[in-house]
Amino acid sequence: MKRKWILYGAAVMVTAAVFFLVWDVMTHKDYIDAFSGATPVALQREVPDGLRFTVEGKVKQKYTFSSHSFRLLAKARIRTPEVTPAGEIMGTYIYTGIPILYILEGVVPLKTGKDAFDRPLDMVAVFHSATGKTACFSYGELVMAGDSFPVTLAYHREPLMPTKGPGAYTKNKYRENIRGLRLIAPAEQDNTRWLDDVVRLTLEAIPTPDHLLPPLQKWKNCSSETVTCLDGENQRLASVENVPLIQVSNWFRVGHGRGIKGDRLAAASGFHLRTFLMNNFPGTLPAAPGDFFLFVGCDGYRCIFSSREIFCTPAGDTFMMIDTIDGVKPKGGQTVGPMADFFVDRDVWGVTHILKVKLKVPLIP
Repeated sequence: MKRKWILYGAAVMVTAAVFFLVWDVMTHKDYIDAFSGATPVALQREVPDGLRFTVEGKVKQKYTFSSHSFRLLAKARIRTPEVTPAGEIMGTYIYTGIPILYILEGVVPLKTGKDAFDRPLDMVAVFHSATGKTACFSYGELVMAGDSFPVTLAYHREPLMPTKGPGAYTKNKYRENIRGLRLIAPAEQDNTRWLDDVVRLTLEAIPTPDHLLPPLQKWKNCSSETVTCLDGENQRLASVENVPLIQVSNWFRVGHGRGIKGDRLAAASGFHLRTFLMNNFPGTLPAAPGDFFLFVGCDGYRCIFSSREIFCTPAGDTFMMIDTIDGVKPKGGQTVGPMADFFVDRDVWGVTHILKVKLKVPLIP
């Protein structure tokens, strides 16, 4: 009887082994067929359990995202170098995560009867880590800019290794995967605004000297001949002296709310915004992570840009104070143009004031 059970057990083990080998061969064949014999690198990285992220502040309700929520969202795979503000190279990495754009698309900002119609473009997004550290961005640079190199909440990191001698390669400082969520800003020249263990995002209003700025008058037909620069207690009229003119052709213009503008691509010329700001706001550089510029139109329209976006990204080098569009002066006169944006909603026309803002968090409610 005992011998019978031994033979039975052996038969079960042999059957299981054969089944495993057959399954392995079949799945390996499917794997090869799926990639035509290639060896894939950009494989899907699963969202780990235990993630939790909230969005609150100036929003209609508190939004909570879990690992399950992130699994339902589209993912981005981003290859990026990492460099410290001091210029030290930390390596090259592949991050997988959720662009902040995908999250904010479903978040409804809070508006009251006293708020400007343009909100949330005059608001800032403050990311908070579990240890209390923060990183600040303008709402516009997260949502209105293009999809290339998006600010992203990453949940997976792996070193980007060379093809020759990867085993002896030592240029990547980080070898381990990340824990929790890491905020990365791959479009920037360094990791000043990267943040580990992110748990929360708050949309915040900024304090402004409203008695010095045009009141909100929606649909107002107005224009601007001069621009006043406000820097703390200092006020001065802006000058374009020694500011170079730049040009952009094949400008595709589409609005977030009303869609495509015009029947053909446009051309624009204007004053280089980086130089314009440096000349009119002494001490603008270096671009601190809490520095922002608020542009205000003659109708009260307001839009805020981070100094880091303007001065520390390739896109920022194309921004201009628009002088002509297809050879014609823009409506309202002075117009700020973030030419690399996907949407043109941050094109503030009839600019009357530019306010330099230095943020300290937590912000004034």
